[in-house]
Amino acid sequence: MRSMTGFGKGEAEGQNWKVSVMLRSLNGRGLDISLRMTSYLMPLEEKLRATIKSGLRRGSVQVMLDVENKESGLPIDLDKLKENVELLKRISQGAGLEVGDDKLFELSLRYSEKSQTEVDEELSSLAVEALQKALKELIESREREGKVLKEDLTTRIKNIESYLREIISRKEEVLDKVKSKIVERAKRLELPEEHPTVINELLFLLEKMDVEEEITRLKSHIDRFKRLMESDGDVGKKLEFLAQEMHREINTLGNKIPDMSPYVVDIKGEIDRIKQQVANVE
Repeated sequence: MRSMTGFGKGEAEGQNWKVSVMLRSLNGRGLDISLRMTSYLMPLEEKLRATIKSGLRRGSVQVMLDVENKESGLPIDLDKLKENVELLKRISQGAGLEVGDDKLFELSLRYSEKSQTEVDEELSSLAVEALQKALKELIESREREGKVLKEDLTTRIKNIESYLREIISRKEEVLDKVKSKIVERAKRLELPEEHPTVINELLFLLEKMDVEEEITRLKSHIDRFKRLMESDGDVGKKLEFLAQEMHREINTLGNKIPDMSPYVVDIKGEIDRIKQQVANVE
């Protein structure tokens, strides 16, 4: 079981390029990938997204990719620099401005950097390699966080089971009290216990307070929840659904037997905490 929160980084270096990748992931309903990289790297987007999708299923993932060109030589396009100097001279003269050579050079230099317009095979390979390293570290980070979540969820489930056992052990006692109240009321009305009115009221209330189905379904949801925590894959949505179903069952049980309110409140509190935690499970 993995968390959706994590961080990873990776680097890959070749003869001409050095690539650094940082990944950060947060909660998300699905898999949402946001790429931050220089525009000329856009041809790599599909390959990078496919690499991430091969390792992750859910989460909001931010990808920051940085590229360093190791090729020797000036980072300036000299032809472009000359063109920019001549252009700025003509503009300043036409506007009647006196601009010194230092200022002309400074302005021209700003717009004369060499631009990378193509992604070669080495750069493409290094980008994927760096991303795979970052993805591996991110997954390990999410797995560590997942273990912490699992420990907390296991404790919550054990608490629910404990409260449920209390409900089961006290259920008959509560029903017996209801029966006694009806019988005492019948005696005050001078009606025998075998009177149809007494029997009908007993049957009606006992049926109304029957929570066997709710207990059975709640136990079933708990068992499935525990199995899912031990399984691989994206279980977050399934755990969220089971938490909702557990809440539904205990709410119905509480409505049927108000005397169990203290245990019902405790169980609801644990389920609410479970909902908060599973919202971060992949």
